[in-house]
Amino acid sequence: MKKSIPPTPTPETTPHQPQPYVPAHLTHPRRHRTRRRGWQRTRLPNGLTVIVEPMAHVRSVAVSAWSRMGARHEPAAYNGISHFVEHMLFKGTRRRTTHQIAVESDRLGGQVEAATMMEGVNYHIQTLDLYLPQALDLLLDLLGAPRFDETEFARERSVILEEIKMIADNPEELAFEHFLANFFPQHALGRPIEGTPRTLRRLSPDDLRRFHHLAYHPQNLVISVAGHVEAALVLEQCQSAFAGTTPSDPAQSERYQVFEPYVGAPTFCLNEHRDTEQVHLLLGLPAPSLLSPDRTASTLLATLLGGGLSSRLFLRVREEAGLAYNIYADAMAYRDAGVFLIYAAVAPRNLKRTVRAILTEVAAVASGDLTEDEVDLAKAQHLTSLHLGHDTSSVRANQDGYQEITFGQVFSNEDLEQEINSVTRSQLQLLARELFAGKVFSGLALGDLGRYQLAPASLHVPRHVPRSTVHVIS
Repeated sequence: MKKSIPPTPTPETTPHQPQPYVPAHLTHPRRHRTRRRGWQRTRLPNGLTVIVEPMAHVRSVAVSAWSRMGARHEPAAYNGISHFVEHMLFKGTRRRTTHQIAVESDRLGGQVEAATMMEGVNYHIQTLDLYLPQALDLLLDLLGAPRFDETEFARERSVILEEIKMIADNPEELAFEHFLANFFPQHALGRPIEGTPRTLRRLSPDDLRRFHHLAYHPQNLVISVAGHVEAALVLEQCQSAFAGTTPSDPAQSERYQVFEPYVGAPTFCLNEHRDTEQVHLLLGLPAPSLLSPDRTASTLLATLLGGGLSSRLFLRVREEAGLAYNIYADAMAYRDAGVFLIYAAVAPRNLKRTVRAILTEVAAVASGDLTEDEVDLAKAQHLTSLHLGHDTSSVRANQDGYQEITFGQVFSNEDLEQEINSVTRSQLQLLARELFAGKVFSGLALGDLGRYQLAPASLHVPRHVPRSTVHVIS
């Protein structure tokens, strides 16, 4: 499965919280970091990194496994292979059939969840502490010994082709996919995670086996366990699971693994016609990367603009103007690139008014129209998410593993809290001015547009906008 698009905050739902395996408050580790009490990181002789965080007050335990190779590491000819391998890991191992995997997962009280992302692939299971040996054995078996049976391969390829059709039938997901393809042209970050019918039909079981041996070699894996757990038992089980692993082949690394540096995004304005009731609008600009010192400020700015019921865009575009039910902002970030995105779904006749309202609000923020109360509210949303997540073994296991593959270390909650609290109103004002002032958004409108077209001239951010203008436009 792919990482889902964040839902829009509405009065009927709670505001969007950061995904547990991609916490929005992770930032460039520029300060001294405090080691979290009880946390243990071990690099085993076979190259496997194991992180264990005991939580004595809980009965649950969560196991999160990460491959350091995600969809962005695929050569263009093998687009979709990471996602295909993720599917095939559940289709039988040397010790378990597909049915046995499903039954054992249910017996543990839940299911093994998986997600292919640009920067890595994640597998996760949560269960009771007394079932930890079985849960760890199941997950390590899936990672280390998939069969890649040819019959299952052909069947699962058909399943993924249906998944591609499902995305094509979902205008919101399709709009995101097409926007990113144009924002990152001829680049791995712009290719669909699930691949294309053409690339999938060219893949063979042998391709998947060779790619798996590289991407799931112990040196490319991180196992993160949190909950009521003893570190020694986890380390012993992880050590024995990969005892017979052979070294990775450098020739296969050259064939199946690439890392294309990000070189900049073009500006575009696209209108795509689809038979839908609403127009799905996406506006985007380059933003700080995961490793940028401005990453936390970028995330807070997205929250302030469109990340909650009290956010600027939600209040102006939905609550006051009644132009959209679904609107939000998101600061997507990769290792070397970022995209500041604004999404709205509106009636075709309201497209131009919505764009004007969005850009007017963006321009107001870029001109310094931010209050301390707004900044404090955005911080409170992320601090609450941070501390609520810290109470659960599943979030801790996922967060520890994600931090390890992204930053090479695990941060304490105190460090993350300090990072969020250190962002000032003036810092947000400066970043907003750098990102938005006088800039031209890239834009995509997908829907039954008719005579309501998105025009390039309408995507310029005004340099100075009186605050009352928003209400006039609305």
